[in-house]
Amino acid sequence: MDSIYVNCNWHFKKKQNNYTKSTKHIVLSVFMYLSILILSWFPSTYCFYYLNLDGTWTASNGNNSIVVSANVPGGIYTDLVKTGALGDPYFRYNDLEYRWVALENWTFTRDFDVPNDFLSKTRVSLVAHGLDTVGEISINDQRVGTSNNMFVRYVFNVKDILKKENNTISVKFQSAIFYAKQKHLEQLVHYVIPPVCPPPTQKGVCHVNYIRKMQCSFSWDWGPAFPSQGIWKSVGLEGYDKAIIRNLVVNTFPVTISNVFSTWAISIIVHFETVNSSPADGTLEVKLDENLLIKYNNVTVQPDVKGFAKIKFNITVPRNISIYEWWPNGYGNQPLYNLTVSYIEDSNEEKTSKTVRIGFRTVELIQDVLDNGLSFYFRVNGIPIFAKGSNWIPADIFPERVTRNYIQKLLQSTKDANMNMLRVWGGGIYESDEFYDIADELGILIWQDLMFAVALYPVNDEFLYSVAEEVKQQIRRLQHHPSIIVWAGNNENEEALVSQWWPAIGTRQEQYRKDYLKLYIKTIRPIVIREDNSRQFLSSSPSNGLATEQAGWIAWDPQDTHFGDVHYYNYGNDGWDWHIYPRPRFVSEYGFQSYPSFETLKNVSKSDDWTYPFSKFLEHRQHHALGGVEINLSIIRHMNIPPYDAGKKGFKQLLYLSQINQAMSIKTETEYYRRCQSDIVKGEGLTRGALYWQLNDIWQAPSWSSIEYGGKWKMLHYFAVKFFAPLLVSPFEDGKGNISVSVISDYLAPQQNLTLHTVVHRWNTFLPKLDIATVFDQPPQTSQVIFTYSLDEILKKAKCSREECVFLFYLTNRDGKQEGPSNEIFLSPLNKARGIQKPKVKVVNVTKSAVTSGTFDIYLETDAIIPFLWLEAEDIKGHFSDNGFLATSSKFVVHFFSEEYIDTEEMQRKLQITTLMDS
Repeated sequence: MDSIYVNCNWHFKKKQNNYTKSTKHIVLSVFMYLSILILSWFPSTYCFYYLNLDGTWTASNGNNSIVVSANVPGGIYTDLVKTGALGDPYFRYNDLEYRWVALENWTFTRDFDVPNDFLSKTRVSLVAHGLDTVGEISINDQRVGTSNNMFVRYVFNVKDILKKENNTISVKFQSAIFYAKQKHLEQLVHYVIPPVCPPPTQKGVCHVNYIRKMQCSFSWDWGPAFPSQGIWKSVGLEGYDKAIIRNLVVNTFPVTISNVFSTWAISIIVHFETVNSSPADGTLEVKLDENLLIKYNNVTVQPDVKGFAKIKFNITVPRNISIYEWWPNGYGNQPLYNLTVSYIEDSNEEKTSKTVRIGFRTVELIQDVLDNGLSFYFRVNGIPIFAKGSNWIPADIFPERVTRNYIQKLLQSTKDANMNMLRVWGGGIYESDEFYDIADELGILIWQDLMFAVALYPVNDEFLYSVAEEVKQQIRRLQHHPSIIVWAGNNENEEALVSQWWPAIGTRQEQYRKDYLKLYIKTIRPIVIREDNSRQFLSSSPSNGLATEQAGWIAWDPQDTHFGDVHYYNYGNDGWDWHIYPRPRFVSEYGFQSYPSFETLKNVSKSDDWTYPFSKFLEHRQHHALGGVEINLSIIRHMNIPPYDAGKKGFKQLLYLSQINQAMSIKTETEYYRRCQSDIVKGEGLTRGALYWQLNDIWQAPSWSSIEYGGKWKMLHYFAVKFFAPLLVSPFEDGKGNISVSVISDYLAPQQNLTLHTVVHRWNTFLPKLDIATVFDQPPQTSQVIFTYSLDEILKKAKCSREECVFLFYLTNRDGKQEGPSNEIFLSPLNKARGIQKPKVKVVNVTKSAVTSGTFDIYLETDAIIPFLWLEAEDIKGHFSDNGFLATSSKFVVHFFSEEYIDTEEMQRKLQITTLMDS
């Protein structure tokens, strides 16, 4: 049976006399309860109704040679997998083998009945929250509308088409590939809009910029091409007589009296959809949790000719209601409040309401004038925030496979790594409500790109109209989330235009510039500002921020380190050398590739693919041109690559070494950016954000991610826990023959009486050769150099050479307890180090923690210092307390946080240990 949601405004008059607990009283109570229950199935005119049409549909291809059961929400690929028509789309070369699915036209159908009283409503609308992508919708063989934008909610009036029983709905989708190609051919008579196709290494399909669809579904340099079709979000029927509340736009701001904070105010815009353009009067109520804030009588809803209306008002929260500020992760708590707006229409007492969850906080993007350029950082509740985090891509090429639990897992991993910000990248999707809800709960700030990436786009009327509706709807849906702090118009399109990434740009540069401004500045920007003036709009990322605006929205160099944000990649130089990196104001993308673990790859490959030095399968998954060569060259700079006859063992070792190189490179780069936050050198610096590329994977493949598809942490993510720690010790060679050490603090209070320990170890012994103690105080939210010492002098005192020693650094407080993570610096490439021994590592014992359920304490012993000790619990979901670390003690304990029930015997049996010396 289809589910029917009923929202009624029930009125029952209280009896004047008091009943005792008599049989009569019980009978009347039961009768009233049953009446309400029955009326909920046979609604009165006082109700708003929703008939959910999600569930089981039927999908068929163009000639009906394939007919399968389909899920809504869902998509055709997962439907074909579920019914056995396809295997795992991610297995081996199936991204090419299954390309035929995207070339077909698929039709989704189902039958449904509608209750009589539902049909008695003045308006009955079909509401499709997400259609992917180009479709024609029919009910009872009558066309009710079309779709051409994956990111738009479609609403169609279907009252006159419906009948009580045996209704049939169908959505006929057109191949996105052929649609995009047709739009390209239509445009081609005027001029080409690049890029025409993705690079051959991506093994993708062409013309994605002509269709408002997940851009990376046509392929990317880290993802496959699976341009799906289907009803990817919920669909159903709405029935009402007068009006419904479609959206609430909510902003919070502090109220001050005589320069003293008093309370908070809430600005609310209520967006209605009505049955016609006639005005209606009613009562408006606003609640914050269970507290009634206001109740307005005789409120008039005045629709426009299309039946849209809005009411805007401000509310001051009474001072007797306790309000607590919402903070980013690491700066405070994340209290959230339910805000409910209800409207009861006077003539028939029909009630409509909507609830959103809000947080009370202020956010500012600060771009102050400096001697050379502008600052660029975020301030939340008046406090400057160093943005620590990463970039989010779609968690699966098939959005219907992404569960709330998986989002929770990935975002919790973000918080666990001391991050406070994610950038939702512009080539994917506007994420689900669950994603932003969880970000709100965890204090993860969201830099929200609009869905345009690495392309120029059409600017014909049809395209711009669709984009305008998309942007309006998405901002209204998302803006109440306190986690979202900025809107950005696109990913890298200003830079692509200025740098002429495609040869065609040079032939019609003026035309493309005009088109760029028409799309982002004349169309999108006014909508963003109108719908949400509480956040900054950036036209692109990277951009020069305010300086880009002053330059007419196309800067001469969008990557100028004196302004805004930059994207920085450098694969030709040594990623372990901090000197190769810039000193920007804010870095919103940077990174290095690595391979996934063998545990992740083995699930989508077979033994024939696990070959070394060349794996055809691994090369097929490498969508970044020369990516494999870059990884190998980076490894060779510092470590020994496996011999050519190493076979499967060499294959696995290469995966491990690639993760070391990625982790060390991004560690080096991130620590440098954090060290640059407090000073300016030659006009550059005051860096206040580091978001590496990328957090998660869309499938099992070489990529820049720190978390593999499925949720397993790479070595990089374990390193991120440390290099994003609120108190960080960061050593470096300063280029003048010295070892210097910076200490970086995110804390809002000074850290006093700290001691920096500089410890020198020879590779062949656990016994330290030297320990230098430096006592200091750390001011709040600063980076400062604590220690500078001649490297030659230290080596002389320790009686070792660069190749023989490793330096370890850590902090202790006045009580001698360690504060923050330790850190180390290698003075020579590890393949040139002398004294490193092949260790014998023993698992002494594995016990279940007596404190935390699902936690295992793993006791280990080793007979030698181990760089990059790597632990794995084969096929057990979870992560370790530390991993990929430098082990400088003979005995140590590591914890494993399991996500599933296992016993200690199984945990010990599945433990695997890899060390650098294994190669």
